[in-house]
Amino acid sequence: MNGARLVLLGAIAALGSLAIQMLVPALPDITASLVASSEDGQLLITGYLAVLAMGQLGWAPVADRIGRRPVILIGLLLFLAGTFACVVAQSLELLLGGRLLQAAGASSSLVTARAMATDGGKAGTAAAPLAVLTSVTLISPALAPVVGGIVVSLADWRMLFWLLAGLGVTGLLLAWRFLPETLAERTASVGPTAILRRYGAVAVRQRFLPLALANMLASAGFYLFLAVSPFVLEAAGATPAWSGLFYSVVASAIIAGTLLVPPIVRRWPQALWPAGSVVMLAGAAALCLSAAAPTAIFGLLAAMSLVALGSGLSGPALLAEAIERQRGEAASVASLFGTLQMGGAALLSTLAVRLAPSPPAEIAMIGGLMFASVLVRQWGRQALPQT
Repeated sequence: MNGARLVLLGAIAALGSLAIQMLVPALPDITASLVASSEDGQLLITGYLAVLAMGQLGWAPVADRIGRRPVILIGLLLFLAGTFACVVAQSLELLLGGRLLQAAGASSSLVTARAMATDGGKAGTAAAPLAVLTSVTLISPALAPVVGGIVVSLADWRMLFWLLAGLGVTGLLLAWRFLPETLAERTASVGPTAILRRYGAVAVRQRFLPLALANMLASAGFYLFLAVSPFVLEAAGATPAWSGLFYSVVASAIIAGTLLVPPIVRRWPQALWPAGSVVMLAGAAALCLSAAAPTAIFGLLAAMSLVALGSGLSGPALLAEAIERQRGEAASVASLFGTLQMGGAALLSTLAVRLAPSPPAEIAMIGGLMFASVLVRQWGRQALPQT
């Protein structure tokens, strides 16, 4: 698939993340407007994430049955329907219903974008297109909170959903015009039991679980970082502007890692995994050291930037390797991989926050999760020939 289509796929997949990140600064305004508690307002995020994670499992067999193109178009229509429902919602319950519909539509794009990026490619080449896809998708968490804050400060919170609607319509029109069908052979229609058996087979075949677990552990580390870092930065006396710059640098390091993947794959394909591992382990070690002085934010920034760079190098390669090992089940692999990443990482990071007694312990735990990610990935690779 050419670069322009990969960028379009990445932008469509990023809609799901935008709908989370842009809304965060508006939550106080939304709850005040709809006379709801802050706890109830959090459902707009947690409910959305739950459907975004689980929805991927339902879309994969549909994408294998009717094709990638119809599924991505249907998903965008559902996303738009949910977005317009949010625009007119006059109660938290109706707004939550629109958010869940948004998430159901967005989850289809996550599955189909990854599958379309790798359909028809030669063996051993999946990492490069997935890296381009990831780098485009990762731009959204770097920009969305800033955009959301500006929009809310200038207009009513409903303007956020009008903005998402405009992006959704643009994505739908571009997908209709420029995204062809990429599935070579459709599968037969199957029932729920057969679908569950398929996911079970994918999970136990070709050491899929170690790869998915390695990705989950790294994602949990980043989720924990997002939960801990605001309090660390506040304790260090960082201004909002400095905090924004801090997160932008970390996000840019991830993007830089993903952009390095295609040239490395072209010239030194066997070096991708060792390079990502070394950088990630160096960052994990630096995190454990910075836990001794958590308010030294430049040390924390350097450590997290190393981890982010290593994750950018390794993350697309994890999914690529899982798909390479089961190319005939690309949509199912991508959906189960994404569900385990989001659901498992959210659970692990939540448990870590409960178990760690202080920010220094939490920072050290982030480093431990990154160490564990590299070790689990290495274990998963030992069972099969190198890819």
